[in-house]
Amino acid sequence: MERTSYRFRTNENADSLKYKLSKTNIQTSNSTDERIALGEVSTNISRNVNTGIGKPAQRIQVFVEQDENKPPEDNVNPENTDKLLETKIPSSVQSLENGTEKTRRGSSERKPLAEIKQNNIQFEDYREGELAVDADLTENPGNDTGFEEEDEDEDDEDAMPDPMMPIINSDISRELATVNKMFYSEQLDEQDEDTYDISMVADYSPEIFNYLHSLEMRMRPNPNYMKSQSDLKWNMRGILVDWLVQVHSRFNLLPETLFLTINYIDRFLSKRKVSLSRFQLVGAVALFIAAKVEEINCPSVQEIAYMVDHAYTIEDILRAERFMIDVLEFEMGWPGPMSFLRRTSKADDYDFETRTLAKYFLELTIMDYRFIGSPPSWLAAGAHFLSRIVLGRGNWSSRHAYYSGYTTEQLKPLAYAIVEACRNPEEHHKSIFEKYQERRFRRSSSYVQEWLHSNEQ
Repeated sequence: MERTSYRFRTNENADSLKYKLSKTNIQTSNSTDERIALGEVSTNISRNVNTGIGKPAQRIQVFVEQDENKPPEDNVNPENTDKLLETKIPSSVQSLENGTEKTRRGSSERKPLAEIKQNNIQFEDYREGELAVDADLTENPGNDTGFEEEDEDEDDEDAMPDPMMPIINSDISRELATVNKMFYSEQLDEQDEDTYDISMVADYSPEIFNYLHSLEMRMRPNPNYMKSQSDLKWNMRGILVDWLVQVHSRFNLLPETLFLTINYIDRFLSKRKVSLSRFQLVGAVALFIAAKVEEINCPSVQEIAYMVDHAYTIEDILRAERFMIDVLEFEMGWPGPMSFLRRTSKADDYDFETRTLAKYFLELTIMDYRFIGSPPSWLAAGAHFLSRIVLGRGNWSSRHAYYSGYTTEQLKPLAYAIVEACRNPEEHHKSIFEKYQERRFRRSSSYVQEWLHSNEQ
């Protein structure tokens, strides 16, 4: 009896998978061996939907007389839009729709990955006809990892403008120095609740954030790395990030994990050329590492393999993980924008609506290559700045400038760029838009679209 392998697409429902399995002789095993033998697959049929993906799936070995089934091909129709419009930002609008459900941090409950519409992304559909399919890692004798070091002398076909950066001049420096004198004190404020919260480390917070500001520049990716990539284009990065947003949401991971994942990807691509056949592996491994850094309950390597529809073996994933950590020189503690956003939110007494809307604006920036080289502290301040405008919370005060480190003059250009990124959500950031339509995020994405339409009339 011949042993064959089934590759199940995660966008198939349970009934469809059960029908496939009903024609076969199934043997199950609860082995936790890290290696998956040929013909073994991981499926969520045996999982309780209520418990989510946190419960390990059974290993299913399938034996059939002959191979009668082929994995379906993905039909994807990519569209990449560069048309961004401008809008006038008013000083105030009506407040955001009220909601009752808040995001829970560190939750171990995970939704099943079967809800993901795009699983094993077939980037080959986007390749030019002259590009050959790259060999697997084990079939690449010239480079044991499948990745190559970037050459500095490349053409500028995919070059992009300089990344968006905050402006700095003598007037801005004087303004920041003035607000620093106004609010900085070596004596802790007894009226401030954070003084008595040991998790806020109020004694050392100024020094901590000064250090984070230095780290964000040192661990900044090269914003022009795509011109050194022979197989990849900017729209392919957008497809990968969109897929990672879906996976991140289904695993119910923290926002910090998503931003850290994107930073790992961009920094890795800044140092190594990646073939198209290994591009999704880079994204999956980056998420795997970032979850280990940020999460209490992180996905297992078996779940990562399942997430990519077993397009890569467990050994591929573990080897790529070691290689990525080595390329990044074990510098995994990039200070993401969420830490700076919480710091800035202190000026608003941690207003939940403002911070929730700012999170939506922040996630938009990971889809846009213009923000790859931008400091996360500036992005966080700009997202908070725009949230206050949309919600009509008033002007950017000296208190906001102190806690964020940026003035109104520095944040206005960024706010306009984020507004442009909000256009055409179905094409620019579909998964993020759908995510923030949920009640727990106060339906922020829908509210922003209503705000844009009201200001166009």
